[in-house]
Amino acid sequence: MEINWKKLTELIGDNEKILLSTHVNPDADGLGSQVAIYYHLKNLNKECRIINISNMMDKYEFLNKDNIIEQYSSEEHNSWIQGCDLSIIFDIGNHTRLGEISNLIKKNNIYCISIDHHPSDGSYFDYQFLDIKSPATGFMVWQYFKHEKINLSYDMAEGLYAALITDTGSFRYNSTISECHLMAKELLDLGIKPYDVYANIYEQRTLSQIKLFGKAIESLKIVDEFGCIKISLSMLEECDATLDDIDGFTDFIRSIKGVEVAFMISEIKEGKYRINFRSRGKYIINDIAEHFNGGGHKLAAGATVENSSFLEIENTILTKLNDKKDALCQ
Repeated sequence: MEINWKKLTELIGDNEKILLSTHVNPDADGLGSQVAIYYHLKNLNKECRIINISNMMDKYEFLNKDNIIEQYSSEEHNSWIQGCDLSIIFDIGNHTRLGEISNLIKKNNIYCISIDHHPSDGSYFDYQFLDIKSPATGFMVWQYFKHEKINLSYDMAEGLYAALITDTGSFRYNSTISECHLMAKELLDLGIKPYDVYANIYEQRTLSQIKLFGKAIESLKIVDEFGCIKISLSMLEECDATLDDIDGFTDFIRSIKGVEVAFMISEIKEGKYRINFRSRGKYIINDIAEHFNGGGHKLAAGATVENSSFLEIENTILTKLNDKKDALCQ
């Protein structure tokens, strides 16, 4: 998809105070993209800040060497955000995933753009740099830098490499294209050490997380081609774990032989749940996430549900998955 990257350069050039943000529960794609653009803006002497609606997991702290990634608080950030000329939102999909930051942007008439590879209706944003075929938002940011002949520092390259390996599943997903390897080559030439980034993201499991995973496996239910696990508040308490510790659980269930779709239902608080979906490719699942007012990619999506129960959510998902299976058999 042809993207007018000159437009982004013009917008950055025309504005001095710039907000960078990404979705709730930020991942390495959103964070790494933010970090790369942040250092670019600083090189241009722009006043900019990374402000996200929720905290990031500890494993991403290596991207925050200069303490540039902030968690939103109204007392600390509202007055600064009010004075912004431009907001750049990364990897967002639906603007509601910005939380209160979304309302502040509109309330203060801040020109808002997105750089994203998730499907979006675009109604919220003033301008979108959108490519749903892109393997990662970080890949798009790398394309921008190449198009505009912008040199990368080590910290910019590190953020982009983290974005690339996480959203391509370390180059395993079919969304990986040949240019991903060219991007990796260029980032490695700048001094990035692949194992160092990989280990920071994937080899930081705690004993609490391992205990929780054991409990999750005990809850495993496989119905035909579909696998489901549940994480309750009591399980979290028993294992001295947090919701951050569930990262990667759904991917593991998908790896079970014969499972085409895996989903995990996690209790956030009484009556409120988070759902994570992963598919091998036989079934598209982001439409099921959209049923719960969530979204995402065709094969990886999520949603948050209120005023429901484990059983109600599970039954709804299994019904929709069985409908998909029946449709394939016709």
